Amino acid sequence: MMRTRPVPFGMALLAGLGLFAMDVTPRGSTRFDLATVAHAQSHDPVVTSDTPEYCGVLMDRITDITRTTAMPPPTEAAVLSEEGERMCVHGQTRGGILRLRRALAIMRHAED
Repeated sequence: MMRTRPVPFGMALLAGLGLFAMDVTPRGSTRFDLATVAHAQSHDPVVTSDTPEYCGVLMDRITDITRTTAMPPPTEAAVLSEEGERMCVHGQTRGGILRLRRALAIMRHAED
């Protein structure tokens, strides 16, 4: 009869969620791959969308930031937002979103 050691609840829950890669050794004990744990924890899930509606959301955010700040946006942010808006209008949503998000990042960094 083979004895197995109980796995603590937290580790069992994480393993069940797929955050640990489990390997059962011949002795019946469980080993957790720490490289997989580090990888799973270092990358937060990022939700993105490539729809024209998301272009509109980003353009609204840029407009709100521009309206609420006393200083004009940095030149690079203004150019990127104009290019992004033009691309979104012409159906190039992915490229437009990339430029709009970059413009937002520059504008937020300029506020700090």
